[in-house]
Amino acid sequence: MKSVFVPFLCLVAVLVVTVSAIGPPKPLTCEQTQFLVKACLDFVTDKTTAPSISCCQGLNEVIVLSPTKEERLFVCKCLKEEGSQIPNLDLGRTKSLPKLCNLSKTLDCDSL
Repeated sequence: MKSVFVPFLCLVAVLVVTVSAIGPPKPLTCEQTQFLVKACLDFVTDKTTAPSISCCQGLNEVIVLSPTKEERLFVCKCLKEEGSQIPNLDLGRTKSLPKLCNLSKTLDCDSL
């Protein structure tokens, strides 16, 4: 039993040190946010009938990487500014993305 327990404790110690050295993730930049949701452009401009898998994955990543209210505010501002420059942007489609992508969380930029 002791021969299994010691290597296990060493592994746990290495993981704790590694995770603490990495630190918390840095907030997304506007450019990173735009890159992550770029795959959604065809859907939100009515060129496709459904969002792509890469669109849904990118949107989910933006949501996961923006856990605080301040980060969500920044991401929403960035997306709104970028969206204002996109011709034929369908706001109804943009709001439907979390549901169509089966995401449990949303940015909900309207309530921020």
